[in-house]
Amino acid sequence: MSLIPLFPLNMALFPGVTLPLRIFEQRYLRLVTESLKTDTGFGVALIRSGKEVGAAEVWPLGLYVRIVDWSQGEEGLLHIDVAGQSRFRVLETSAQDDGLLMAEVEWLPDEESHPVPESCDGLLAVLNELKQHAAILALKFEPVDSAEALSWQLAQLLPLEDQARVELLASHDPLERLANIAANLDRWSSE
Repeated sequence: MSLIPLFPLNMALFPGVTLPLRIFEQRYLRLVTESLKTDTGFGVALIRSGKEVGAAEVWPLGLYVRIVDWSQGEEGLLHIDVAGQSRFRVLETSAQDDGLLMAEVEWLPDEESHPVPESCDGLLAVLNELKQHAAILALKFEPVDSAEALSWQLAQLLPLEDQARVELLASHDPLERLANIAANLDRWSSE
């Protein structure tokens, strides 16, 4: 178990995806400064209730991220890009004096790598179509070279309810995750 700082977000983030964030609250400026100084990351978790600005309760699963790029914006905001790495389960949270959430986490095991099954050609086509619209989200994706990458990128881009995103993040088997996505694709695409 580890104690890590937590950044609640209104969107889920999955391994292998890079997300831009704009930082302006003092607690998160401190978090980013400390992360850059110590070359460590922090956790991000999907907000279950509350807001990004102010207090928030998070879902019990999250993703450890590292800052891969940063710049100071003209408007005084700090711009960072974070890359999703390791999954964790939130055991307990507590707020520091400035409101920064700290989480006691249990690390979820890394997945065994699997090639993309031939039966997933349709899912690859769906992903490529979704990526045509992903520029709006400013997300950055690595090339799909495994079943894990395919499943995480689809989970990131499909219009899913929060509960479905958390369930996919909790899944330990990329082939089962792809089967779940394939089985629910029509329903999720129509929502």
